[in-house]
Formats: sequence, structure tokens, C-alpha cells
Amino acid sequence: MMMRLGLTMAVLAAGAAGAQVTNLEAPGNLAATVDPGCVTMAGADVRLSPPDLGLGVRACVGQGDWDAAADLYALMLLRATFDIKRVEDASAHQAGDILSMQVTETLSETELAKLGEALAKFADPAGAQKKAFCLAVTAAGVPQHDPAWMIQHGMGAFLGSEGDGLVKGFDAESAWALILRQDMSCG
Repeated sequence: MMMRLGLTMAVLAAGAAGAQVTNLEAPGNLAATVDPGCVTMAGADVRLSPPDLGLGVRACVGQGDWDAAADLYALMLLRATFDIKRVEDASAHQAGDILSMQVTETLSETELAKLGEALAKFADPAGAQKKAFCLAVTAAGVPQHDPAWMIQHGMGAFLGSEGDGLVKGFDAESAWALILRQDMSCG
């Protein structure tokens, strides 16, 4: 997760170089469906998608609640990783990185630094924030949100791919448990 945050910061800096880009978007691409506001981990329902959680991050930043912003940001990244595993179209898998950039590009340098400080608390495996996060995310269970936000980001959305866009036979329980162990060392 820290590497992803570093990558996000590097991409943000590169974007400031002024390269011209043509952007085509399919309906639903990176789209939030619910604005949860600044919710606690207990309020971060399993039906909230990564874009929904991104709105929550922004709301927490607006309130100066850096620990809640960090929790929601980490949860946003974990659920995006979950969607990478269940969405078939590999060209859609960068949606999580783009979403992360969209969330952080609206923040001032001071806000980015404060969010970074709050995220750094996750690096301590015995830290209170990480322990509380792991307990909450494990208790909440497997994400139940619609992955359309990512599916619509891929080339399949433009090429008219058949099917629902999901990996056949995907084992959500096993995938989520693996993500929590590997990405957050929860459990």
C-alpha cells in the first residue's frame, strides 16, 4: 500500500509536466454511486465502492479527520485490489490508480502531507490504528459493491465485451482473505 501511495505521488508529479492527453470515458467509469460522507470504519458498509470511499476520504480531509481519511483511503485501495482480482478485463485494472490520483489531486500539499502522516501509522504492525483497521475490515467481511466503476474503465466498455466482465469462478472469500493478509498483514 505504501508503494502504491508513492506511485500515486510520482504520477501526480509527472502529470504536472504538462503532457497533452486525450481522455475517453465510458458511462460509469470511476463513478461513485453513494456519497457516504466522512464515515468511520464501522460505517464503511461493504456495499461502498472504491469511488464511494474516495468521496468519504475527501469529506474526512475537509473535516480535518486525518485518521478517518487514512482508514477510508486504505480501504478504498484494498477494495480496488479486490476488484482487480475479480474484473476480467486487464485494461480496466489501472482504475484503482487513476481513482487514487483523482482523490489526491484535489488536496493541497499540506493536506497530502497530513494524509501521508496518518497513512504512515499503518506501517507499525503493532500500532493501534492498524489493529483497529484490521479488526474492522475483517469483521465487515467481503466487499459487496458493484465493480462497474472498474469494468467501465477498461477497453471492454468500448469494444462491447460479452458477459458481466467478471472472472468466472471467482472465489470472493479466498481473494479477500488473501488481500487482507498480503496487502495489510491483517490476520
